[in-house]
Amino acid sequence: MLECPVCAGDDDAECPGCKGTGRFEIDSCPKRIVTANTWAVIEAAELYEKGLPPVAGGQLDQTASFLSAARFVWGEQSRWKAEMWKS
Repeated sequence: MLECPVCAGDDDAECPGCKGTGRFEIDSCPKRIVTANTWAVIEAAELYEKGLPPVAGGQLDQTASFLSAARFVWGEQSRWKAEMWKS
């Protein structure tokens, strides 16, 4: 059970998200709930954090293959840094 994102868990009887319970249950894969637009925003935020803003000259002017490769490299860097801290 998660806090209702519509009413923020305020137990609002009029809430269309939770119908007054303040919570909702995810009973399937969460990836099925997230829309393509939401994934695009998440990706833009991650790339912006890495210094590639979602503007012309930044993320918007990069090829999909470059963005995929960059995410792969950053993931590998994170994995190796985590491995080093374990030792």
